Amino acid sequence: MTCMLRASGVAFDVDDFVAASPLVIHSSWRRGEKKFRGSAQEARMSSSGIRVIASAADFDEVTQQLSDAVQFLAANLEAIQRLSSFPGVEEVLLDFGVAIHPPGWASFTFPVELLKLAAEARVAVAVSVYPSDEAQIVEP
Repeated sequence: MTCMLRASGVAFDVDDFVAASPLVIHSSWRRGEKKFRGSAQEARMSSSGIRVIASAADFDEVTQQLSDAVQFLAANLEAIQRLSSFPGVEEVLLDFGVAIHPPGWASFTFPVELLKLAAEARVAVAVSVYPSDEAQIVEP
């Protein structure tokens, strides 16, 4: 699941939103919960939020992620607009997770239709880059 729609905010009432939303929520968190459930670390979430799968295509399937995201935005535009304007929501982000291969550079082009739909839904677009299994780890 490499393209996720995330929404968050300090005063975002996740339960209230989820109860009336047709979006299929993948996961959620609430302000004050432990960041790492089951961990001895005491770090707490500073906001509440949800994650919705926009594309389940793999890290190496960027073209498929883009296509899926356009379909997802088009099919759920009204619900995402509602999310973007929901009380307490401070950020709504469509995050594409992609692999980077040696030598370590990449270029991504977003289709105009994706950008148009994202703007209409008031959603920011991001790319999170992860090293591939092929990436060389240099130890000091």
